[in-house]
Amino acid sequence: MEVRRTRITTLPIHWIAGLVALFLASGCSNPFSPPNIGPRGGAPIKPLTSPENVLDNLVYAYEQRDFDVYETLLDPDFVFVYFDPERVEGIETVVVPRDGPSGDLERTRRLFRVFDEIRIPVFDSTDASVDSSGPRVLQKRRVAFQLTLRDLDGDFGFESFEASGDAMFWLGQSSFNGLWHIVRWEDLSNQ
Repeated sequence: MEVRRTRITTLPIHWIAGLVALFLASGCSNPFSPPNIGPRGGAPIKPLTSPENVLDNLVYAYEQRDFDVYETLLDPDFVFVYFDPERVEGIETVVVPRDGPSGDLERTRRLFRVFDEIRIPVFDSTDASVDSSGPRVLQKRRVAFQLTLRDLDGDFGFESFEASGDAMFWLGQSSFNGLWHIVRWEDLSNQ
């Protein structure tokens, strides 16, 4: 029986450092290390310099199930509002705060974990206006959406759901850094 020895060649550390420096000097950027934006460091695809960019990033966050990006889109005073038609007394308005164990961030985190595929194929802005009735001037955007959720790997029984309708977004600009965030999101589907 013949034993073959294989010699493993290792590069000296200065060669590795030189290759890294050459890579960085060539103008390439590391897509796995995007710039930090916002209080928790998530990096949206588009800068939060307009309401339209925020809504584009919302589609990205849902379709990529990117919770960090989603979190950067929400104002500290964010609320999600929906209308529950299954209440005994009739349609009830439900207000979900941003934070907390049953808040929007925790609900969205669970949604991203459960469903392997999330699609929003239609997310058209159908109306834009200004709301100056409160302490902040907010931009309003009414959008039509179609949402598809699928559990592809069967971890949750291969569940699949679809929803479509309209939503209204109130977007505000931060006085701290001038970036735009979602202050209020109303699902108008069950009105």
